[in-house]
Amino acid sequence: MSSFWDRPGGHNQYIAALLASLSVFNFGVTIGWSAPAVFAVTEQKYYGFAVSLTQYGWTCAMANLGCGLTMVPAGALANCIGRKLIMLLAVPPYIAGWALTIYPFNMYLLMFSRLLQGLSAGCYIIIAPVYCVEISQLEVKPYIGNFPLIFYFLGILYAYVLGAFNNMRYLNYGCAVTPAVFLLTFVWMPESPVYYMLKNMKMKAIGSLQWLRGKHMDAVREYDDIMGTIETLRNNNTYSCQKLRRLASAKSIIICTIMAAFKNLCGGIAIIMYVTLMLNAADSQIFMDSKVSTIFIGISVLISTLISVHKFDSRRTLMMWSIIMVALNCALQSIYFQLKDTYVHTLQWLPIVSFCCFSFFFGLGVGIYPFVMMRQFFGENIEILSASIVWTLNELFGFCGAVSFPYILHVWNMAVCFWIFTALAFFCLIFIYLLVPNTKKIDDNTEMMDGKRNTVTK
Repeated sequence: MSSFWDRPGGHNQYIAALLASLSVFNFGVTIGWSAPAVFAVTEQKYYGFAVSLTQYGWTCAMANLGCGLTMVPAGALANCIGRKLIMLLAVPPYIAGWALTIYPFNMYLLMFSRLLQGLSAGCYIIIAPVYCVEISQLEVKPYIGNFPLIFYFLGILYAYVLGAFNNMRYLNYGCAVTPAVFLLTFVWMPESPVYYMLKNMKMKAIGSLQWLRGKHMDAVREYDDIMGTIETLRNNNTYSCQKLRRLASAKSIIICTIMAAFKNLCGGIAIIMYVTLMLNAADSQIFMDSKVSTIFIGISVLISTLISVHKFDSRRTLMMWSIIMVALNCALQSIYFQLKDTYVHTLQWLPIVSFCCFSFFFGLGVGIYPFVMMRQFFGENIEILSASIVWTLNELFGFCGAVSFPYILHVWNMAVCFWIFTALAFFCLIFIYLLVPNTKKIDDNTEMMDGKRNTVTK
């Protein structure tokens, strides 16, 4: 089997996938912006109007809400007007959202700006992974298919770094430029050849394949191979709903959806969005201030994501260890916040270390499980629709997690918040143990089916 880079003349597919993944990078930037911006917006009144913490929670969560609202329509439109065109059309609203974030006149306009960003990001999250898979050769699909997921966490880290070393003004400007960079680079990339085949545009499909594969590859032969499965792909619009009623498909969607709920509600989205607030409340500045500390947390989740996208003998085992360590670190944070007034000088190192451990083990399993496994659980014919459903529910759960944290903090305290995260992580562990299947067989079956649907020119 070929390695990642030694396919002759096929490097353009990596370039196209990287540039397409910049769209998901934008959403990571949007989510990551919430952490370093919290004090400037709520305490320093950077925008000139008062924003309470609970109002700030609604502002941050609007991005998740907007994202969830557009995923299913975006998945349907991708089959109608093309993957590339949808992604490009989503850029102007995204830029407009950032313009309103830079110059909002009131809190409601600030909330609308985040909603606008989320509406555009919903198109990216659904379509970018589909585009990356469709342009790639079979040997490199497992790598290229995970580019958008990796770029999402890179976007979060980018926002953390900007917020750590710049004031609010330059944080906004640095975040606002990312969709423009995506527009100016991705506009030169080809449309997915699979989309052209679905529309019976043979010459355009061959031209796209020729650019992606290079002159050394036989694009016509690969076109003929892909056309062997085109009737199956065309069943997306006609038979998807009927196939979703099948027990196996429904069970897969339910498993991925419940895992997405636990991912967001056991502290994942709250820590990503409010980690600066949490570190400041912990008085954990023994090495550096809270904004700089967030960089190490972003690096931790990125490293673990890079590790977890590789195949393992049993993702179920990995998931169980991941959620155990997530629960343990949430419990440590709860204990720290209960004891910090007494032992704050001796335990100042604990919050940042525990947050880094949480982020690492979160990204290693529970944080990406619903999305890495989506392609293995779902058949090719219902992938876009089923992925749209799971992603939509994931973002709605993310909205709930982002909104609820400030209210829980207002009513109780930080220790109670982390005890709730601990309890939800424990329930997630029970769910994995009882209902989540061992995915080794799923991996093997997927490889067997991919071999039968081999669309690669060898």
